[in-house]
Amino acid sequence: MAWLSILGPVKDVIGAHVALTAEEKRRHVLDPDLPAQEWEAAAAAARADTRSRGAWLADRALELLSGRAKDQPQPVEVNLVMTDRVLLPAAFGGKAPADDVAVIPGWGVIPGADARAHIAALLDRAGDRASDAAADIGSGRDADGASDAAAFVWLRRLFTDPTGRNLVALDSVRRRFEGGLRRFLELRDPTCRVPWCDAPATQSDHARSHANGGPTDASNGQGLCQRHNLVKELNGWHVRVQSTGLDSTGAHGIRIQTPTGRIHDSTAPPILGEGWLEPVPDVHLQDLPLANDPWHGWIPDPPEDWLTRDELQVA
Repeated sequence: MAWLSILGPVKDVIGAHVALTAEEKRRHVLDPDLPAQEWEAAAAAARADTRSRGAWLADRALELLSGRAKDQPQPVEVNLVMTDRVLLPAAFGGKAPADDVAVIPGWGVIPGADARAHIAALLDRAGDRASDAAADIGSGRDADGASDAAAFVWLRRLFTDPTGRNLVALDSVRRRFEGGLRRFLELRDPTCRVPWCDAPATQSDHARSHANGGPTDASNGQGLCQRHNLVKELNGWHVRVQSTGLDSTGAHGIRIQTPTGRIHDSTAPPILGEGWLEPVPDVHLQDLPLANDPWHGWIPDPPEDWLTRDELQVA
C-alpha cells in the first residue's frame, strides 16, 4: 500500500471531495427506469460490493486520476531489482540468502518472499489469460480482450551481480539511449553523476562522446542533470570511464577533469540503496574451524582476601 496526497486551492480540493462523496452516496441507489434485466444485474452487483466507504472512495479516486474505466486494470510497469539468489533460492540449496530482499526503485525495499510472490502471481495470471485466449480462439470468440488484459501489468526484473551491488548491462547500436537501455541508466544513476550535484539525472549522456567513437552502451552511459550535460561539452572538460561495473574492478566509475586540472571520480551508487552492505557468506557457526584458544577452560583463582562459604556463615 502507498499514500497519495494532493495539495491545491481550497475550493478545488473541497469541490473534488464533495463530488467524490456525492457519488459514493449514490452507489447503492439504482435507476428505476432501467430495464428489469439490467436492474437485477445492477442490484446484484451492488449487493456484492462489500467495500467500506473509505475503501470505495479510495478506489474511485484512483480510477478517476488514472483515467481508467470502471474495473479496467491499471497499466503499469514495475521495476523489481533482485539477485539471482533472491529470485531462485531453490537453486542455491533451498535456503534464502541472509539479505533476502528486493528493491522497487522509487518505493524502497520489500522482503524477498513478497517479490517472489508477486512474480508467481503474475505468471499464474499470464497462464490463465493464455488459456482463456486459447479457449476463445477455439470457440470462435474474439480473443482481443484476453490478449489486451495480459499486457496491462509488466514486471521488469532487473538482476544484479552476485554481490547485489551493481546492475547488469544492456547494449545498443543506436546513437541515443532509448528503451531498456535508457531505463537501465535511469535506475543505475538516479541523480547526476557529477560529484556533489544531487540534482535528478534527467538526461542520459555518453561519457566518451559519440562523435569521438564512444559506444552507446551501459558502460559508456551516465546520467546527468541538464546543466552538467551542457557544461561537459565546453573546452577543457574531459570525462572517461574508469570502471565498467561489469567485472571485478568494482562499480561503474567515471573520472572527470575540469578546465583547471582538478580531477574528480564518481562511482554509481549501490542499486539497493546507500545503506547497502555486501552480503556475508552463508556459513553456519558449526562449520567454522575452532581456533586454538590457550585460555579455553581456564578459571582464575579467587583473590586471597575472599571469604569462603564456611567463613561467611561464621561471620
